[in-house]
Amino acid sequence: MLKKIICLMSFSLIFLISGCVSVKPTLNGFYQCTTTDGYHIQMSFDKENNSFIEYIDNREVNKGTYEKKGNNIYKLTGDTQSFEIILNDKNYFEMTIKKLNNGDLIKMDYIDNTPTYFEIEFNDVDKYKKLLN
Repeated sequence: MLKKIICLMSFSLIFLISGCVSVKPTLNGFYQCTTTDGYHIQMSFDKENNSFIEYIDNREVNKGTYEKKGNNIYKLTGDTQSFEIILNDKNYFEMTIKKLNNGDLIKMDYIDNTPTYFEIEFNDVDKYKKLLN
């Protein structure tokens, strides 16, 4: 009887662990990088309507929609620029902003499952949008 209980518990534990390990992240919530050339880049993704907003220092610089193209590959189509990202199994992605970080990859770390929005109006948004050109 004890052997059956131990065996059942072992199989249950293995099943539980294997189920947790195989879960791949989906693009949703809030991501940001550490400071890059003095700027903070943030991105908010809403899986309800497949929309995103890209911020630089809390200023909205790009917004639009995204779609999954393949194995963790997402195409972002924005009003300022469009690009693709690959969501890592550890739930981060890398992106490039040519005028920041010498054009090198910028790592966007997952912060929270809830999309975050900044409603503050700034007078210098065009200056930040020019970083994307």
